[in-house]
Formats: sequence, C-alpha cells, structure tokens
Amino acid sequence: MNRREKITDAVKLGGAYIAFCIGSGYATGQEIMQFFTSYGWKSFAACAVSLVLFIWLGMSLMQTGRSLSSGEGGEIYRYYCGAGLGTALEWFSVIFSFGVFTIMLAGAGATLNEYWGLPSFAGSVIMGVLALATVFMGLDKLVSIIGVIGPVIIVFSLFIGGTAAAANLGNLQNVSLTMRSVSIEQPAANWLFAGALYTGYNAIILLPFLSQLSKTAKTRKTGVAGGFIGGLFLVLAIIVMNLGLLCNIGSVHDKAIPALTLANNIHPALAGIFVFILLAGIYSTAIPLLWVVCRRVATEHTRRYNLTCAGAVVAAIVLSHLPFTDLVGIVYPYTGYMGVIVMGFMLVKQVVVRFKKARGQKRETPSEQHI
Repeated sequence: MNRREKITDAVKLGGAYIAFCIGSGYATGQEIMQFFTSYGWKSFAACAVSLVLFIWLGMSLMQTGRSLSSGEGGEIYRYYCGAGLGTALEWFSVIFSFGVFTIMLAGAGATLNEYWGLPSFAGSVIMGVLALATVFMGLDKLVSIIGVIGPVIIVFSLFIGGTAAAANLGNLQNVSLTMRSVSIEQPAANWLFAGALYTGYNAIILLPFLSQLSKTAKTRKTGVAGGFIGGLFLVLAIIVMNLGLLCNIGSVHDKAIPALTLANNIHPALAGIFVFILLAGIYSTAIPLLWVVCRRVATEHTRRYNLTCAGAVVAAIVLSHLPFTDLVGIVYPYTGYMGVIVMGFMLVKQVVVRFKKARGQKRETPSEQHI
C-alpha cells in the first residue's frame, strides 16, 4: 500500500467509527447538552475525559479485534471479561443495541415533527424502513455508507457549533448565572463521571462493532490509525458544539433538538439543510445497531436473518413513541456505568498482557486468552 491508500483507509475507518457514535442524541445536540453542557464551564473538563477514553477505546479495539479468530463480534467481551461475564455482556449489548436503535427511530420522529410538523410516528417508520433496507445488504455495504456520512456530519457540527458560538460569545461572561436559572437533566453528580459515562455507554455497543470493523482494515496500522482519528474528531466536534450550546443556553435548554435551534438561529435555510444532516446521523447509527442485533441471531443474507431484521424494526417502531428526551436521560446513563466497568476490564487485560510480555513470557493470541 502506498501512503495515499493508507490515509484513505484510516480516514474511512475513522469515519465509520464516528458515524456509529453520532446518533440521534449526538446529532440533535440533546446528549451533548445533558452529558456536557449541563455542567457549565466544567463541561470542557468532561470533554477532555471523553477525548482520552474515546481515542484509547478506538485504538485498542481496532488492534485487538483484528487478532480475534472468530467472526463473531461478541468474542471481544469474552476476551476482556472471561467466558461467563463476557457472554452475559455480549447478550446485554444486543439488548442495549436494540434499545438504542429504538431511540434512533424516536429521534428521527422528533426531528421531522419539530421542523416539518409531521407526526412523530411517521418519522420513525421512514427511518425504520431505510435501516431495514440497508441492513439487508450486509456489513460490507453498511461500512461503505457510514464511512462517508461520518466526516460530513463532523464538518457540519463544527460549522454550526462554531458559528453559533462566534455570534454569541458575549453570553459566556454570564454563563454561570444563566446555568443557575435553567433546568437540564444531568446523567451524573459530577462532570468527571459524566465524561466517563458518555464514553462508557458507547463502549457497550462499540466493542462488537469495532472488533468487526477492524477486520475490514487493510493493515493493522491503518486500523489503529482509524481508531485514533475517529475518537479525536468525534470529541473535537463535541467540544465545539458544547461551546455553541453554552453561548446560547438560554434559548436551547428546553429544546428536544437544540442543534436544530442553533442552525435556525444562524439562518432558516441552514436549518433546512441541517435537518437532513441530523437524519443522516441518526441513520448512520441506526443501521449498525440493527445489524448487531440481527447478526447475533442469524447469518447475513439468510431467511432467518431477514425475518429477524424485519421483526426488530416493527418492535422498535412501536416502542419509539416514548418521549425522546426521557429515553436519552434514562437509557444512556445507566448503561454508561456498565460500560465504565467493561473499560476497567479492558485496562486490566492490557496491563496483564504487557506485564507478561515484559517478563519475556510467550504471548497468547487474543482468542486463547480468556481470564
């Protein structure tokens, strides 16, 4: 591979990593407002925590996943957490993936309802059908699609957040006072744990996806580079959007789609464009989530797989009528605690492996190591 091919491969993988994380909560700004902006100035410290964790998580999983012998994404849990707990976490991730997929459909419904006035149920149905059609195609096609969507969404997020902040920088001098007058649900009692929880809830579903994504990398180095690029630009966009939200917190704190409000304040026409970006973000996360659920039950391109996909979409559409903001506030934080525990297992495993290597012991392959 020449240098250009390596860079292209790394960027595509990083884009897929980003796109998987940018769902309805991220793209709409709702989860950024809850996990970060709600802590005022301390939100930037929370962003720093997430930045370190997302980069470490991406690089670690892209390296380890490539070495796993099985084609099943759930093997990564057994490698880090052992056979018993690993299997339990694998199934928990499947259930959680379905829950977050439901949130993606709810986010699509909320977006179309807030901007175009369409019934929320209609938006959920449209997104469910699009996700179903894509997942029928399989993982390879899925990665090709979301690898392009991710960078596009990051560019728009940077533009919207940066422009909204630049236009209202003067509001920052009163941000502490303004924060005391608004009510925003917080996932944790302090900013430190909020930053860790944000990465943690993503980790639960990232483990099986990134371990499979790593196998599509042309080399181990481009895979690891993709993990670094994905984690870096994902959180850089969060930082900029967080700044934009802080500068406009008085007008967005009670909005289900705060990012859309920022876009509309810049220019109504921009909001019309950004609504499609929001939907693309929801779509880019919904399809791999649905794939994780269906792939655990059946092999791609089989009748059982197709029926599982269809059944999961119908069930998610029915459940997506629950309030979107409440779904984000309830589902994400509690799963974040589980994700933090899993990341702890990952760190211990890495320390043990490196200690054995330093002592000159034969290094086992990931498929052989089950503590």
